[in-house]
Amino acid sequence: MNPEVFKHIELLLGSIGFIIALFFGLFLIITKKERASANVFLAIYLLAFSLRIGKSLFYNYFPIDPIIRNVFLGMLLAIGPSLWFYTTRLFLPNKTKKKRSVLIQYVPLFLFVVFCWLIPNDTSILSRIIFLGLLVHILSYALFTLYWLFKNKSQSGHKSYAIFSWLIFFTVLTMAMSLIQMGVFLRLVPYLSTAFLFSVVVFILSVWALKNPFLFQTANEKYANSSLSNENAKTYLTQLIQLMEKEKLFLDPEMTLTKLSNRIGITSKQLSQVINQLQNENYSQFIARYRIAEAKRLLHLPEYQNFKIAAIAYESGFNSISSFNTAFKKLTNTTAVKYRESSVI
Repeated sequence: MNPEVFKHIELLLGSIGFIIALFFGLFLIITKKERASANVFLAIYLLAFSLRIGKSLFYNYFPIDPIIRNVFLGMLLAIGPSLWFYTTRLFLPNKTKKKRSVLIQYVPLFLFVVFCWLIPNDTSILSRIIFLGLLVHILSYALFTLYWLFKNKSQSGHKSYAIFSWLIFFTVLTMAMSLIQMGVFLRLVPYLSTAFLFSVVVFILSVWALKNPFLFQTANEKYANSSLSNENAKTYLTQLIQLMEKEKLFLDPEMTLTKLSNRIGITSKQLSQVINQLQNENYSQFIARYRIAEAKRLLHLPEYQNFKIAAIAYESGFNSISSFNTAFKKLTNTTAVKYRESSVI
């Protein structure tokens, strides 16, 4: 292909991703009613990548001073931390980090920009090592983010499992983009324009986002007028967990949201809010987790080896074998029969 024609195609395709990411990032920042905390970091991620890609597109046609190029190159140092904080705040919104710990993660970015005039940006070996280091920085954050997600997977309820899937997808795409660029840099894979690759990633993310709009909506919207403070909610959650773990109220098949809320001394609506906001699941999912954990415990015990699965289900607090089977398969990805067989030594 004629180099000039290829350059124009690269400009066209790269500009699509640049424009979408730029406007999407700005939209997330100015829309305060959405998931402000998580979305701010997603916006930083998109804007950092946009500035980096925008520089690459512009540099194809016009010369740019090496110092200016370094400023835009340094934007890559914002991607890893932004991916990490976006993930943690979206998946576990009630376990946020202090501002100081957040800012520390962006120190490399600030240092790179401040001392950009000292950093070489040419064809030297040092310059190439620095660029490779920036890609390794992104990849390291992505790998740790993946590890953290799988480590905390058990905390996902129905909706947060969808968020889990989205974050895995998002993180893997970031890793793929870094690995491909490393491959191009080390000449292990054929050349692929960064701008073109970024456009593909942004397009895929946009399609996923359009199919799952709840990812960008506030989880607590229906409780906007609630008088229940976050501190009180945490106190009630502690009481709830104690009732589950010490008194094992989940073993009562007739236990309802109303009965449980009466034990704590709050309304059923407030208890539902506590579980929704702090556990990212509804009452049925919350109590099913405890019942399935009890069923798994019983299935391991020698004295229960001759019990039928239905008996295990009723012993665990379920009032029907069908609801037990559905919950067990959903929470363990296997059946109770197969689980028992796999646990037999």
